[in-house]
Amino acid sequence: MASALKKILFVDTNILLDFYRTRNDAGLSLLEHLNSISDKIVMTFQVEMEFKKNRQRAILEGQKELKRIEKISRPGLFSDAKAVKALEKNIEAANKRIDALHTRLAKVIENPSVYDPVYKVCQRMFNKADALNLTRDHDRKSFIRRKAMRRFLLGCPPRKQNDTSIGDAINWEWMIECAEKQKAELVIVSRDSDYGVSHEKKSFLNDHLRQEFSDRISKKRKVYLYTRLTEALKNFKVEIQPQEALAEEEILSQDQRKALGPFSFLQFMNNNNLNIIFENGDFFLQDAQGKARELVPPPLFKELLDQGYIEPFGTTDPKRFVIPKTMREALEFI
Repeated sequence: MASALKKILFVDTNILLDFYRTRNDAGLSLLEHLNSISDKIVMTFQVEMEFKKNRQRAILEGQKELKRIEKISRPGLFSDAKAVKALEKNIEAANKRIDALHTRLAKVIENPSVYDPVYKVCQRMFNKADALNLTRDHDRKSFIRRKAMRRFLLGCPPRKQNDTSIGDAINWEWMIECAEKQKAELVIVSRDSDYGVSHEKKSFLNDHLRQEFSDRISKKRKVYLYTRLTEALKNFKVEIQPQEALAEEEILSQDQRKALGPFSFLQFMNNNNLNIIFENGDFFLQDAQGKARELVPPPLFKELLDQGYIEPFGTTDPKRFVIPKTMREALEFI
């Protein structure tokens, strides 16, 4: 029986930066999985530069919703209501947690080698000494740059429209060289459109890149493109836990929610039978089975509440907020 072909893995910079958007330890454990197969990871000085160039921005963008919650106004008729008083107490507790997180955030930005867990793991991969790491002082750096410049001038993928950088070309040329020397298949993880397209959770490599790999490497070896790191890691016999897959799905869900305003978000909640719960200082969507899903940004929660799109329900702990019956009925006619 023929042995399985060796595989090597390239993880695009955007995937590494996405770890700054994870909401729990399960997301960070995915990064540790990467570290555990470091000897199979294709790395370049270009990925390192892009990561360090954008790290601080990614941290601030990932935490931009980390704002103190303003006091929620209520009509005088309900000023003494127990539910309102309990809500105000919970908001005060949430604000204390937010202040503490801002203090930690400053340390992460200022001193990443001590306080930033994502930076520390990535730095180990950037500094690894093996045949798959194209460092700044590598003897093949100039050769790879020349080939990258040539493909860039010819307009070959991977490159973005109106791109002025040869960064993606450098990464691809190094992937090709590594696949050739290692006699390996190539696994790519990226959420950019540089490498191909996605349809119904399946990714398809760009036709030109697929043909190029076949011509330059081997018609018998394959290139695999994924948008989910959890799926790509299965090629390396990494056991993915359900909570890790869920953490990555939450990141993808954040991308899908970015453009949603309060009313669109309300429609999403109604269509999927979701409520909002307040637990451990954060607001979460809750599904019909009572499980907490992705985080709801505090400003969005406040806007939903102020506009009457949601209302407190009962006095249970954790606090629950639901779409009023009249609002649900109105949504049925939209």
